Amino acid sequence: MNHKIFFSAILITGLMSSCETVVTDELDIPNSTPLLVVEGGIERFDDGRGTVTEIKLSTTAPYLDQNETPKVENAIVSIASENQTVILNSVSEGVFTTEKIEGEIGKSYTLRILWNDYEYIASDIMNQAPPIDTLYSIFQEESGITDEGYFLNFNSQDPAGIANQYHYRVFKEGEYIILPDPGNARTLVLTDEFFDGAYREGINPNEEAVFEPGQIGKVEQMGISMAYYHFLFQVYDQTGNQGLSFTGNPPPASIRGNLIATDPDYPR
Repeated sequence: MNHKIFFSAILITGLMSSCETVVTDELDIPNSTPLLVVEGGIERFDDGRGTVTEIKLSTTAPYLDQNETPKVENAIVSIASENQTVILNSVSEGVFTTEKIEGEIGKSYTLRILWNDYEYIASDIMNQAPPIDTLYSIFQEESGITDEGYFLNFNSQDPAGIANQYHYRVFKEGEYIILPDPGNARTLVLTDEFFDGAYREGINPNEEAVFEPGQIGKVEQMGISMAYYHFLFQVYDQTGNQGLSFTGNPPPASIRGNLIATDPDYPR
């Protein structure tokens, strides 16, 4: 983690001059007990990949620590449904996977982690996403919002009478494209509150993903739960913060996920 704090002073003399003082070495920030950080879940794909299950474990680090966050290996990770419990395998540093989960729409799955004498639990339901009917590119000239270039667009039918939440991922040349932007909370995730049952055309899933002729792009439309929608909305909203006071951006705040420690004495 790389965090730098600057104080700058502007002096008005015959000319305008400025100076910057790095104060990170003078800050006394106490270290807290490392907490578990969990990333991952169960994803079911309709393109032949089937179900992919991957959980990544690491811990928090001191605020000014510039080293890579520590990975967790000595943990027991399992996922349970109504008819099976699967122990995930540690395949690399901090990464746990399994190929034994099929991923069924509408079924609830519970993640359980045992680490450092604590138990962590999280549950969610696998939601269905409608297919993408047509994927194509549209050229747009430079504007105050987007750069000039080609943007991926697609058409899709939203199921009627069913509450759907969507998460979009765009890949360029196999690389996942996502940039900090205030608009991510309104474009990369959304609900069908205002288009339930509609056939949508010209959906641009990522206004930051600009393509040139000959480049290969891919779009994933994912069905997610309402709880995950709210979590991602807050993540994208805060990572899009410009850090400028006059823009009216609120200061970052803790974002609570669905993972809980069952021990009431767990440090919070």
